[in-house]
Amino acid sequence: MKKASLYGVVNSNRNFEDPYYWGKNQFNSSFPLALACFMRNSKIKANYLELNKNHEISVQEINFDKVFNTTSPSEDLFFSFEAQYKPFEKFLHDELKPIDLVIKSKNQNHYLRPIEIKLTTLPDSTTATKNESEYGAELVIRSPTMRYMALSMAESCEKFFPKIKNIFQDTCHSIRDWNNQHEILAHKSEILKALEDFLSKYQKYQRPLLMQPVWKTVGKSAQLAENCLDIFVWSDFALTRLFMDAAIANTSNKITRQQRAAFRLSRFLYEVSRDGKVYQQSIYDGMTYDTLNDKEFAVSGTVTHKYMKCKRLTTPVIKKGQIKNIILGGGQNFLSPERRFDAIIFFSSDLFK
Repeated sequence: MKKASLYGVVNSNRNFEDPYYWGKNQFNSSFPLALACFMRNSKIKANYLELNKNHEISVQEINFDKVFNTTSPSEDLFFSFEAQYKPFEKFLHDELKPIDLVIKSKNQNHYLRPIEIKLTTLPDSTTATKNESEYGAELVIRSPTMRYMALSMAESCEKFFPKIKNIFQDTCHSIRDWNNQHEILAHKSEILKALEDFLSKYQKYQRPLLMQPVWKTVGKSAQLAENCLDIFVWSDFALTRLFMDAAIANTSNKITRQQRAAFRLSRFLYEVSRDGKVYQQSIYDGMTYDTLNDKEFAVSGTVTHKYMKCKRLTTPVIKKGQIKNIILGGGQNFLSPERRFDAIIFFSSDLFK
């Protein structure tokens, strides 16, 4: 009898023979990894969003070996879900939070790549009535993504810390209270300018960080499109456009979520380049500016489309018939979708006869 499994995920801290690991919270990160392994072995590259010197995002293709940071086959790797990427601890005084996925060598002695995973629907509610070529997927960015983005930048740019400190020094050294909204607003334009300067000068050191698989439906229906699956990978630097463009454009006298994300990153980069270590808690649990800390920010499909626009956003590379090659051993029978009242009403048309 075949055992329930996911393609390529041979060694991990999840046992896919246990129905528990097919729950929504686990499946939404395990399936994307299996899809990535399938595409990797099929020699299909991912779409890669990277930042150029002009603060613009370009969509290229990237080999999954570069995403995983190894040429070793999947069976020689260990996939640790909801884990800490230990090499980043050197930059922190306080506790390192977990990230969705940490890729390691099979013996777990070598850390290869931390990856945040965001499984998204195409189209979202803001683009469902548009032409297929204008479809977009909503992205909700939470604190772990921003923390690991900053840490990823710190690791790749560590040898430039003295120069990075100089970029932020004039603006940041005089700030007495980063939690004071009025004080931060007084320095807003200078902080944003310094951050843009850093991003432009060091974008050549960007790395893959966020893996965004998209699953496409026929309009807003529950029917998968024929070409329904693909993966977009955002670099750590490219992710900044999701908040920087909006942060710069906003001229109100209240700090927005996007501006808060920019101020937090600026403070992190200044302090880590100055001291070599930071307290993340005071940055990412503090600096709230009277805004809830439930998420960093959300970006609608209308906005993400302009960054992700390419042929494969309209026509994803993986067809629905290939899903049976990714979910193996009857694993689909362990899935237990949420029962939502609005969905039940929608599919119970007999109630209105």
